[in-house]
Amino acid sequence: MAPGHIRLILLREIERRAPMMINHYAEPLASAAGQRHFCLEDFERAGIRVAERRFGARDIIYSPGDPDGQLHFLLEGTVRLYKIYGEYKEATVALLAEGDVFGELSLEEMSCQNAFAEAVTDARVAVVRKAVLNEVIKRRPEFALKLFFSFSERLRQSDETIESLLDREVSARLATLLSHLGDRFGEPCNSGTVLKVRLTHQDLANMIFSTREAVSKEMSAFQRAGLIEVRNRRISVTPQLAKRRPGETYSNPGAAA
Repeated sequence: MAPGHIRLILLREIERRAPMMINHYAEPLASAAGQRHFCLEDFERAGIRVAERRFGARDIIYSPGDPDGQLHFLLEGTVRLYKIYGEYKEATVALLAEGDVFGELSLEEMSCQNAFAEAVTDARVAVVRKAVLNEVIKRRPEFALKLFFSFSERLRQSDETIESLLDREVSARLATLLSHLGDRFGEPCNSGTVLKVRLTHQDLANMIFSTREAVSKEMSAFQRAGLIEVRNRRISVTPQLAKRRPGETYSNPGAAA
C-alpha cells in the first residue's frame, strides 16, 4: 500500500476517534480545571492510598536531608517552607494554604529534601509516594492535569516571592508581600482584607530577608498612613496598599534591610 494511502487512512481514523476522545476526557478535565486543589476525594477516585498525617502548630513536617520519595498535599491548615542561611537565620521561601502541594516538586525521586517544612497552624497533610503518582498519571489524565495545576501554582508563588525581594527598600518589599498574602490568605472585611493567618513581625521579616526591627518600623508607618490595621494580632490590608506607588515610602527611606 502506498505511503500516501496509509496516511489518508490514519487521518480518517483520527477524525473518527477524535470526537469520542474529546467527549471521554472533556468532563473530567473540565472538573479538574474548575477545582484545581487536591482533596481526599481526588485520591479516592484515582484509587490512591494516602498516608494522612496531622501536625500541631510549630511541628516540623520534614527537614533538609530527609528522604525525598513522596509529595505532600496540604488538606487543612497553613505550612511554611524555610531555609537556614548565614548565622542560623531563617528565610521563609513559601507560605502554603489548604490545597497546596509541597516537597521537591518533581516526580523523580531526588536524594533528599532541601528545606524545612513547618506547620504554622494545626495542619492535616496527605502524603503520597512519587512512584505511585507516576503510575496514576499514565491512566488518569484528569489527575495529571490537577497535579500540573498544583505545580504551576507553586511556581507562581515562587515568582511572587522573587518579586517581593526585587526592591531594595524594606517598605517596598513588605508592601508587596502583604498584598500577595492578602490575595492568598485574606477574607473581606470593612477596611479591606484581613489575613486569616496570624503572623508576627519576625515571620514577615523572614519572608522578605529583613530584620524584625526594620519590619516593625515599616508596619508602624503603614498603620499611621492608614494602609493596614492590626487588631488581635491579625493584619488587615486596605486597598490603598495595593495602589502604593513604586518607591513611595512612609518612614526613613534609608531603612536597613
